[in-house]
Amino acid sequence: MPEKDEKFVERFADVLVRSGWPRMSARIFASLMSAPSGQLTAAELSRRLGVGPSAISNGAKMLRTLSLVDVTRRSDRQIVYEVRPDAWMEAVASQHDGLRTLESILAEGAQAVDDPRATQRLIETADFFAFLRAELPALVERWRATR
Repeated sequence: MPEKDEKFVERFADVLVRSGWPRMSARIFASLMSAPSGQLTAAELSRRLGVGPSAISNGAKMLRTLSLVDVTRRSDRQIVYEVRPDAWMEAVASQHDGLRTLESILAEGAQAVDDPRATQRLIETADFFAFLRAELPALVERWRATR
């Protein structure tokens, strides 16, 4: 991989790590995003990132869970990782259930705590997640309309 690509991958990965991503998942995603085809084999990722196959497999689990990356097999021994089309949009659009869960647990917490300040904080946060959940479909549709 050219040095300028390598520097970009590490800079992009650092931004993702600072936002809470595991380092290996961030490095894999940055590598895939910068690959011309958007896909790399497990062996190519191992070579590019200087890590073993198990590190690639473990790092890619989160990316699959977030629906950012698809995994296919070309053969018994060749695994291919590929950035999904509209990966970020799909990942954000799929957050509906997670937002509902957060909203629900926060509302339950607001009823469970005795302190009015904590109750207010929990209700406000639950309301925020309810707002996001309600706005998300329209936001996704507006994004699709711009494409």
